[in-house]
Amino acid sequence: MDVAIQALPFLMKGLAITLQVSALVVLVSLVLGVALGVLLVYGPVPLQWLVRGYSDIIRGIPILVLIFAIYYGLPALKINLSSIVAAV
Repeated sequence: MDVAIQALPFLMKGLAITLQVSALVVLVSLVLGVALGVLLVYGPVPLQWLVRGYSDIIRGIPILVLIFAIYYGLPALKINLSSIVAAV
């Protein structure tokens, strides 16, 4: 029980980071989703194809593969992101 009490500050810090990342992801995905949805419905045909292709490709790749590709693959290309930015 003492170990759990000692770990409580670390768990609270992790909870705060998780809530921050979650809020940021919701905000970014809402803006991106609305913008792409409007383009898909009202945009010119070539943009509709691009949006549909992007959507189909991203939906077809497992999320864990995307996470690993961003977190480990981009530094190999000399693009360094913080862990928070890579999570979003």
